Amino acid sequence: MSFETYAAARRDELKALKLELADAGAELMHVHTAEMNGVFRSKTTPLKLSYDGDALNGILFCVGHADGAPVGDPVFSGPISNTDNGFPNIMALADPASVRHHGWDKRFASVITDAFWLDGRPCPIDPRWAVRRQQERAEALGYEPRFAVEYEFGIFHADEDMMREGRFRELKPWGNSYINYDLTRSGSYQDFFATYVARLASIGITVSSVVTEYGHGMYEIALGPKTALEAADDAVRAKLHLKELCAERGLVATFMTRFQPPGRESACGAHHHQSLWQDGRNAFAGGTNQLTDVGRLYLGGLLARMVDSHLLFRPTLNTYRRMERLAWSPENVSWGFENRAAAIRAITTPSAGAARFEHRVPGADVNPYLCIAAMLAAGLDGIEDRIEPIAISPSVPAMETHQALPRSLEASMAAFGASDFIERVFGPELRHHYGLSRQFELDAFEAWRASHISDFEWQRYFMGT
Repeated sequence: MSFETYAAARRDELKALKLELADAGAELMHVHTAEMNGVFRSKTTPLKLSYDGDALNGILFCVGHADGAPVGDPVFSGPISNTDNGFPNIMALADPASVRHHGWDKRFASVITDAFWLDGRPCPIDPRWAVRRQQERAEALGYEPRFAVEYEFGIFHADEDMMREGRFRELKPWGNSYINYDLTRSGSYQDFFATYVARLASIGITVSSVVTEYGHGMYEIALGPKTALEAADDAVRAKLHLKELCAERGLVATFMTRFQPPGRESACGAHHHQSLWQDGRNAFAGGTNQLTDVGRLYLGGLLARMVDSHLLFRPTLNTYRRMERLAWSPENVSWGFENRAAAIRAITTPSAGAARFEHRVPGADVNPYLCIAAMLAAGLDGIEDRIEPIAISPSVPAMETHQALPRSLEASMAAFGASDFIERVFGPELRHHYGLSRQFELDAFEAWRASHISDFEWQRYFMGT
């Protein structure tokens, strides 16, 4: 469909929503765009929901993590926005299904936009379109996909001077211990998360649980299941609103996958729980440690496409420091019932409704839109192509008997760039553009490394030569 078709279909609902929000006291609107790095780029406007569309700066799809810190290069050049085309605007249209009124501050509401080219075509590098296409594919096969993201993250006491100077490793973790599942890590822990859970509930985001994780400053939140696009929207919103609440309380949250040296304490994952439903029943549920044919074939697809999709699950240089299967961060293509050392943990208890797969590969630094689109596409491939899963791993999957996952950003980029599956699911434009975004990460690191003499060099060669 074209921009005009989408705009016409949404017009009456957007008009009605604007009136409802105004009557309920909303004065300002946060307008969110989902970009390549898995966060929102947002602007604040007086209350409006434009059914004729808004201009969208295409450069927002070309931004680097932390706007290019510490090398000072905030954007990369892509076909959508570059010096040759003058960094043009494209079009954005508010998605009425994403409109939320913020219960903790009634002055504010928010909406997520969909991007379009100026000729009216949906913008192929907008990650929301990728999820929507796979959700529609599942529905055409008679299934309702359900996903839920479970984030691990760090919280630290904020020090603006240290943060401005990039001295993040000197920040003090929030809490007095590194004990798992602890209600007494700090005196403000329960109040903080009660506030956070209430805020998410006010915008329709369900929280299944909150726990302290193993590690100083480590925490985890599990979101409730939604349809594929809603789950991705919820995941990015949950991250944003956690950071907002932290900023209000003199804290700062990080979704950097490993901020402790490897081998010490936990790293930050983003486990993706998923299932298919049909006629109100879980299509994976076959009993304790049993899968239906649909579940088994969906699993086969997840496993068969895992290496091709690995760049989406581990998209940064830092995330490869998290790979350690004995610390429950998978290193190979594997699965098992209730096996947290495997890449896919098959869960069949305590009830049929709980049957699902937990994809344990992604780190907390992912773009959940791209992850969910890739996982759902892989699972549907498994059903359509009748892909049988590899043998089950009842214990820690041995590296000698399982296909290894790429161990570097460069290796993941190579698999991604050569994949017919990725091009079919995301299209050549998004595959190329996402590859550019990851090359930008590699180039930034190499530029930084070339301009610094490392601690290793000082300690090894100052006295040793």
